[in-house]
Amino acid sequence: MDATKKTAQLMARLVEAETTLRDTRREEARTERAATRAADRLTAARTDLVAARRDLRTAERTGKGLAVATRRLATRTARVENLTTAAREAKATATAARRAARTAARRLDTLGRRAALAASRTVEAIAHRLGETTLTPAAETDRLLDAAEMPAVEEIEAKAAAFDDLDQRAKDLAKQADAHKVWLRTLPTGIYGRVVITRTPGRSVLDGTQVALDYANKGLTPPRKATRTSFKVDATALRETPVALAPAA
Repeated sequence: MDATKKTAQLMARLVEAETTLRDTRREEARTERAATRAADRLTAARTDLVAARRDLRTAERTGKGLAVATRRLATRTARVENLTTAAREAKATATAARRAARTAARRLDTLGRRAALAASRTVEAIAHRLGETTLTPAAETDRLLDAAEMPAVEEIEAKAAAFDDLDQRAKDLAKQADAHKVWLRTLPTGIYGRVVITRTPGRSVLDGTQVALDYANKGLTPPRKATRTSFKVDATALRETPVALAPAA
């Protein structure tokens, strides 16, 4: 579908925009640090220049070390000029990087909104197509015995009792396993002896609630799909009267 294709294209552009924003923010941080260091060096150089001027005035009054003080003042003046130029360039670079990061952030926000809108339209189109599909009851998959194949009641009770016992034990074991799993989930990811704890991101699924709300807002009935009939065996009456369990066929 065209909507799906457009959504996929926007998602690809969104990923590129995220990468661009990450790179521009890294560059912004790097240039900001460089500008800060350049400004600190300039501040220190200006302090040294003030001291050199003070030393020159002292040398002129006393007539001692005048040549050395003059050379020191000239050297520090040139250093301040060079550092001033470097600081201005670093600040300009940092400003450009900051503007680039802001532009990348705005582009990401714009693409995010467009991708979200396209995705919602895709879901709407899919839901509409599902709604147009003829819904039929799920096929009966259980093989039912005819009258000639029906076993004796005793055999049915034996099978049901065996199932009830195994089912109850399975439920008890499942509860115990769930309790251990809840405890293990509190552990951070890592290796603990011969035990490895990992976590894999879950997959995304269609938000059925949101689809239903979208249909309700439009006054439409959400599409429904028939499921397989439920099957339940009630053998609780056999628990008080033990029945010889027949071996599983």
